Amino acid sequence: MRFRVPAKAVDTLVMLGYVLGAMYVLGRLWVDPNGRYLTLNFQDSFTFEWFLTHATELFSHGETPFFSDDVNAPLGVNLMANTSVLTLALPLTPVTLWLGAGVTFALISTLALAGTAIAWYWVLTRHFGRSRPAAAVGAAFLGFAPAMMSQIAGHPNIAGQYFIPLIIAAVFRMRHPGHVWRQGSWLAVLVVLQAGINEEMLFFTAMALFVFILSYVPWKQLPGFAKVLLPKCGVTLLVAGAVLAYPLYFQFFGPQHYSGLDDGVRGINLDATSYVTFGRYSIAGDVDTAATLNKGNASEENSFFGWPLALFLVAGAIALWRNRLSRALFITAFVFAVFSLGDVIRFNGVDRTNFHGPWKWISKLPLFDSVVPTRLGLIVTVCVGVGIALLVDKLVVEKLRPAEVPAPATEVPAREPEPALVGSGASGDAALGDEPESSEPPLPPANTGNDTPRRSPRAALIWGVALLAALIPLFPTPQPANGRPKLPALFTNGNWRTELPPNPVVAPLPGGWTDNIKMMRWSTETNFEVKLTGGYFLGPNDTNPDDKFAHFGPGYRDTVIYLNTVAAMKTSPAVTETQRAAIRADIKHWKATTLVMPVGYANEKVLRETIDKLVAPDAAPYRIVGGVYLWDVRSISGTG
Repeated sequence: MRFRVPAKAVDTLVMLGYVLGAMYVLGRLWVDPNGRYLTLNFQDSFTFEWFLTHATELFSHGETPFFSDDVNAPLGVNLMANTSVLTLALPLTPVTLWLGAGVTFALISTLALAGTAIAWYWVLTRHFGRSRPAAAVGAAFLGFAPAMMSQIAGHPNIAGQYFIPLIIAAVFRMRHPGHVWRQGSWLAVLVVLQAGINEEMLFFTAMALFVFILSYVPWKQLPGFAKVLLPKCGVTLLVAGAVLAYPLYFQFFGPQHYSGLDDGVRGINLDATSYVTFGRYSIAGDVDTAATLNKGNASEENSFFGWPLALFLVAGAIALWRNRLSRALFITAFVFAVFSLGDVIRFNGVDRTNFHGPWKWISKLPLFDSVVPTRLGLIVTVCVGVGIALLVDKLVVEKLRPAEVPAPATEVPAREPEPALVGSGASGDAALGDEPESSEPPLPPANTGNDTPRRSPRAALIWGVALLAALIPLFPTPQPANGRPKLPALFTNGNWRTELPPNPVVAPLPGGWTDNIKMMRWSTETNFEVKLTGGYFLGPNDTNPDDKFAHFGPGYRDTVIYLNTVAAMKTSPAVTETQRAAIRADIKHWKATTLVMPVGYANEKVLRETIDKLVAPDAAPYRIVGGVYLWDVRSISGTG
């Protein structure tokens, strides 16, 4: 009598393993979540902490979760047009208020990795009929693939894909006739939840499902498939549309909305060589090589499978080419791998401006103009992960499983032709890819004896070792984390309440990229009691009304441009009346009460002397307060 571990115990151990894996990856952050930050993408980490903190304002001050003028004053920020992760931020408000935004950020980052792996394991075993060993390996890859390790560096909204497998499973369940309102409404719930985390991944899922279904369902069956599926999708659109109508209206038509991404962001694509190269987050990877291929963008390494896994996948696709699921996964992965190369194809770190990919024409379409091409590689990762589960099932598990002994029979009963995508999963759902190519009943096995030989343990061993050799080099390394830079004392311990005027609006100078990122921490630390004139967010260029593309932070006003030029000078220049008029116009636009520059800023002597000249004689010279140089400019702005 053989001892068998209960299935629920296996599931629990596998899921616990995913949680421990996520803790291993983010362990350096968990040492002190409020005192450390993820090194490779600190700007997005601090911005997400700002979003998480702002969500608490709904409960503590009754503010809308869709808009804020606490940064980018006085114009504000359209939070629906940014990644405000309301699905997570609102229910986790008690954690944020009690333990701090740093802890909540570490929590949602851990949930992103472990939750995605757990969700895929659940779907692969319960809905797609994969064996537990196959599902465990496939889900581990889906939760901890190189692309996921890259995105978790500051992008928990993109790495957090736990609703994606549930959405995919819900779509496949809808192929069965009946239950139109129930199944359509359940999919709508998942769509709304995912929209509150990241709309981009929702759009990617729709794109991938469209290509996959066209690749998987026999064309003759497509009309019947659509006849069953489309009414349920209509219910999903109706229910989800009713819930999301106002948020989407606010996103696309509300204050500070934008239309598409600028050329710089839309031009971020993958290098073709990256698909067969190891990334910086894998134990076999090299930082310099990854940086060269991905132009130093550590949070967008959305491929980097390494050449061993690439070879294994090609061999597996050839071995299972007659399997419909394998073919459809391969076709879908290939299509999006090509799309991820963007408008202009790069190869081995060199821009090939004379080679254009098909994305050049697709990217001009509405909605597609907001897609960052490199992230289309995330669809390839999903196809690879599900493909790995299928390959383990077919080429390892089934070849080790004893052959079933059929009951003696002289006649095989006829059966009805199976509809598209129907199989026999563990819970009554489809074991995708297990369907025969035709509707003819299979022939009975030739062996009718009582012995139970193994199918091919040698072949299973070869495939298993090959997969192991392909996956071991991809084992993830822990995310680097450092201690946070110290904040000026003015913005800590409530000092702003006594050192700044009532209802303060602070304009940090000289301004620009670095200062905009700092402002997010200043705003969070002061609990939004101090309004700031810049910040790190997506919004239109407020200095050019015709530029409606998304930009990081506000447009650079005359004062910011001029002072960043001064920052490179050896001595303070003589200012002109035009420059004096420009800073006064900017101060009035900002409705600023105070100008601020941290002590210790690069070339601070030249900058502070120049600012003194610009605001004199209306404002007094600077004074040092709480680690910053401070100018009271209420006499110029007319506030206070």
